Amino acid sequence: VHRTAADSSRPRPFPPPARARHVGIISSSSASQQASGGQGSQRGPSMWQRAQKRWSALVAAPRSRIALQMRAHLGEDHWQAFVRHAENKWKTQFLRAFEPSTHVLACTGPIEGGLCPYQFSICTHSIAAESQLQYLHLDHTHDLSNVCAVWRQAVPQFPQSWHEDIDGDRLCHMLFGVRAIPRGEPSCLHFRCGDARGGAASVTLRARTLHRPSR
Repeated sequence: VHRTAADSSRPRPFPPPARARHVGIISSSSASQQASGGQGSQRGPSMWQRAQKRWSALVAAPRSRIALQMRAHLGEDHWQAFVRHAENKWKTQFLRAFEPSTHVLACTGPIEGGLCPYQFSICTHSIAAESQLQYLHLDHTHDLSNVCAVWRQAVPQFPQSWHEDIDGDRLCHMLFGVRAIPRGEPSCLHFRCGDARGGAASVTLRARTLHRPSR
């Protein structure tokens, strides 16, 4: 097994809140991010709906993963401003990650590095794509809770804006970046196979879905 549920033994790629000022998200100015663009073509409706659900669970839903950690701290007005920013500049690339030009979504392998030994992949045009997608997750390079902890420390409670005193573009890249950006930073979200959330993997897939645990 390449990754455990506790995942406490491996070093965090993102430093703890005490080292926030060495991370690079705290900045007086932020570099531009070219993340917007038109929606993709030739998408299957079920895959597109799955991608929309992933986005909602991450940020857009009232009790999304990020909302539970940041909504109360930012205050409702600034939280809604953050969601609008994410929807306008980051949602499109996030959704398009689910419909690559190759029509194949593949596990990038263990978080420690290397290729997926199970060669887990999904043909987005296949009939089985929707059901198989539950075993493929977008995994953050920088632990999401850690990123939000640094964000809370850097931005005072009820700030003037959701990105007060921080590099908002770099923060969003850590939260939503599915592709590299012009300033030379690699993508921060990667597809990895794992058990279906909310339930155990099937007998057929269990031996092939070990990179990422349910959580």
